[in-house]
Amino acid sequence: MNPTPLTLDVAEDAQTDIAEIGFYLAERSRAVEDRFYTAFDQTLRLLAKAPGLGGCYQCSNPEMEGVRIWQVNGFPNHLIFCRQQGDMLQILRVIHGARDYDTMFNE
Repeated sequence: MNPTPLTLDVAEDAQTDIAEIGFYLAERSRAVEDRFYTAFDQTLRLLAKAPGLGGCYQCSNPEMEGVRIWQVNGFPNHLIFCRQQGDMLQILRVIHGARDYDTMFNE
């Protein structure tokens, strides 16, 4: 029997990140934008079932304790920062790997 998937809680910052990524991709190709949204949805469903996937994110900001990083399936440069809180999976940010997210999270 499979465990019940966690409830997803997508933070406002993550919603903004996703919209910005979608806008950027749509300017280049609607097909890629659609593929990204589909892959993102599939990745969230995977993480909800297996929240221990990915590596632990290490930073000096105590608010980031327990955060894990996982890539969007098929979009390895787009990283999902998430944390399990009880029966909920918090999606904190979705950030391109080229961005300086260490500085972003330590500010």
